[in-house]
Amino acid sequence: MMTFETVAIWIFVVTLCATALIVFPFRRLAMRIGMVDHPDSFRKLQKMPVSVGGGAVIFLVMIALITTLVLCREQVEFTLGLSPKLLLPILVVSPFVVMVGLFDDIRGLNGKVKLLLQIIAASVVVGFAKDYSLITCFGRDLDLNHLFYPLAVFWIIGMINAINLLDGGDGVAATVGFFMSLATACIAYLNEHMGISLVALGLAGCLSGFFLHNRPRAKVYLGDAGSMFIGLMLATLLLRACVEPGRTISISGPLAIALIPLADALFAVMRRVNAKRTIFATDRGHIHHLLSLKMSSPYRVLLVLMLLVLPGCIAAVAGTYYRNDLIPVAVSCAVLGVALVTDLFGRRELFTAFGRIKARLRKSFHPKKYMRKNGEAYHLQGNGPWKSLWNELMTVLRDKPCRYLKLDISIPFKNEEFFGEWENIGRKSFPVLPTLDCRIPFLIEGRRVGTLRITFEMEIGSLHRNQGVLLEAATLCEKHLVKFLGSPAGSSSHTLPYLVRRKVA
Repeated sequence: MMTFETVAIWIFVVTLCATALIVFPFRRLAMRIGMVDHPDSFRKLQKMPVSVGGGAVIFLVMIALITTLVLCREQVEFTLGLSPKLLLPILVVSPFVVMVGLFDDIRGLNGKVKLLLQIIAASVVVGFAKDYSLITCFGRDLDLNHLFYPLAVFWIIGMINAINLLDGGDGVAATVGFFMSLATACIAYLNEHMGISLVALGLAGCLSGFFLHNRPRAKVYLGDAGSMFIGLMLATLLLRACVEPGRTISISGPLAIALIPLADALFAVMRRVNAKRTIFATDRGHIHHLLSLKMSSPYRVLLVLMLLVLPGCIAAVAGTYYRNDLIPVAVSCAVLGVALVTDLFGRRELFTAFGRIKARLRKSFHPKKYMRKNGEAYHLQGNGPWKSLWNELMTVLRDKPCRYLKLDISIPFKNEEFFGEWENIGRKSFPVLPTLDCRIPFLIEGRRVGTLRITFEMEIGSLHRNQGVLLEAATLCEKHLVKFLGSPAGSSSHTLPYLVRRKVA
């Protein structure tokens, strides 16, 4: 009779080979039907068109594996824990998630609509978890009762989007997902969930086979179909794998394993909130983007990511083995601390958040100091001349009948993000006057790289004067943009002409 180790090795090898082989015809099919990610020299900076949606292959292989294990559970004793009821949520929800992802890959999908569909999918999965509401941390049990369901939905949605956001670099999501899958398999084995361990090993095998095509330079991308499916699988398997004897869920292990993806997603949300943009906005401020600026080789980026993810995975396994939550918690704090101190990612987002809190307090309790400090100005990414531009704008507008000023710079291909905001609270004591809100987008070949917003007070005969001030402020912004973009030093491969147009809305 086959041992568990033999079955595990066979599953890993078969899923690896099956995925690697099936991706070959899928790449050609994707090219023919138009599932292609084209470079745009703006945010998508790859050299050549790349097939997208390759995660659908991982989905097919995993569904085949799960179905086989369930059907053979009476012949292979290690899969007895894989009851149809346990895996029914995955079998029902994952096709829906993949279809949503494929539609987004092909046609594009509104961020709010996609989030709503993710909530529906996560709610169905959590709806089957009727027997679980007890969590444990540091040896103490806490019964969440009905609070477990929204928290579990939030966990699944967080994992889906965390892996989705990581899928912005060659091999990144596959590498991180591989080590997370292995750690999940080990924890499931230690908690005697052999069937879950085999499914997690199968996912690791699929990601290994896909990496052969997705490694730098990638021939195929996971796409939203793949990244969302992988996030769903990891979130669901981790929850089930961390159920300890007594039906309590240990939360320290999953958080340690998912530390880097979840932290990257959290900092992305902070970055967009700090700049007063929608959380569904896109940028190039994720951890793999920042590492690619520091590393000369994409393989070094993957190596650093591996070194960041591995400690949390090993600590989670060790914490499960020794039944000690302090190990994963301490290691997670250490890894995150090293990443922040060395400025690998997250430091600017935290400093910006603290700066905004200080500015709000200053604005409320020390308005004169707020006015003297030129409001709020934050370099979210890059080192362009936007702070000097902001100071010049403040010099022009401080003594004018201006109520509000906002400057938003976003140049993805230059890795530049800047946000400035100022409110003339000194004019609040003036009689209430009508205001004129002016927004000036700055465009490069039809793509917005910045927006200037100024709100003027409308006094009698002030329209012509306000137009002159607006023109002066817009000219300042245009001058700095042209100066910064006019000499493509360090971007010789970028062929986009650096011509800036100004349009008053």
